[in-house]
Amino acid sequence: MQCPTSRRRGFTLIELLVVIAIIAVLIALLLPAVQSAREAARRAACSNNLKQIGLALHNYLDVNLVLPLGGFNGEGGGPRDAGWGGHCAGRHEHSFLISILPFMEQAQVFNAQNMLVHYKLSANTTVMDIGISTYWCPSDPAVQEDPTDAGNFGDGGGCGACKMRHMSYRGCTGTAYYASRYSSPLCGGSFSAEQTRADGVLYYYSHVSIGDISDGTSNTMAVGELAYGLLPSTPGERNDWTWWTSGNNADTLANTLIPLNPQRKINQGAGSPSGAINVGIMYHSFSSRHPGGMNAAFCDGSVHFIKDTINTMPYNPANGVPIGVTVDGSGIIQYPATPPWGVWHAISSRNKGEVISADSL
Repeated sequence: MQCPTSRRRGFTLIELLVVIAIIAVLIALLLPAVQSAREAARRAACSNNLKQIGLALHNYLDVNLVLPLGGFNGEGGGPRDAGWGGHCAGRHEHSFLISILPFMEQAQVFNAQNMLVHYKLSANTTVMDIGISTYWCPSDPAVQEDPTDAGNFGDGGGCGACKMRHMSYRGCTGTAYYASRYSSPLCGGSFSAEQTRADGVLYYYSHVSIGDISDGTSNTMAVGELAYGLLPSTPGERNDWTWWTSGNNADTLANTLIPLNPQRKINQGAGSPSGAINVGIMYHSFSSRHPGGMNAAFCDGSVHFIKDTINTMPYNPANGVPIGVTVDGSGIIQYPATPPWGVWHAISSRNKGEVISADSL
């Protein structure tokens, strides 16, 4: 008697295609969730970075009774001025991010910075090329680039083509950059008027105490984000801004004159309406690669997520400048006598008396 032969049956081509299709559908459904979870983790890490910066500002305040200088100019003479044309020729010095390093367990980096000479001179090349991960937003990996900038640095001391690191966080000068790198008590001109108008907490020659923040520390932004990777990457553009050791507007300082995340709202190619509102809207603004808004540290040490849709002053969509803003004869930005302040502007000023609700951010 002959045993029946067993028949092994495999998958048909149609069955394999159906299984592959099902797997593809499942991947398509799960991928956005995975990406969203990763971004949530990056956003949380960014929030923690700002928390560390906010605590460092408070520790600095406890020791010095005022928040650090947002920026300042070399006061002329000595090694600081070697080859750089004097303090009234557009000189600017070390950033507040350098000042708070001892309060972020980075005292060794702070001690390596020679504060007696210009921040770009060869004595400071080591610090220029140090990347502080706490100053980098994980959602903006381009900020970790380590580009060489041909020229622009050096004093004959071996730094003809140095590297300068960048950062993701900037101090808030207020509703505009009233004081600039041409400002100094020794330069005369419009310095006094600029200081009177300055309404943020970190700006040129700032010396803001807790008592100066009459709007309330929980309602006043100290530090916000910068989307470095969204800046133009052409030579001489992105690499020449957002230098982490530089206490300059468009480097470690920004303002709320232009709406949050201007890359999503206005014509990036538009020129500015006057020479005083200059260098391009992207370089003086706050921005982020987080979907829907940005993280910001406030003067009470808290960190909030500011929505992209935050209320702001009506602005010209061609250049982002608020409607009614002008520039006076001294080159100082002027708002209308009774401007329709938006929440975006209100949280950047320390002393304008605005009332801000908790759900308006």
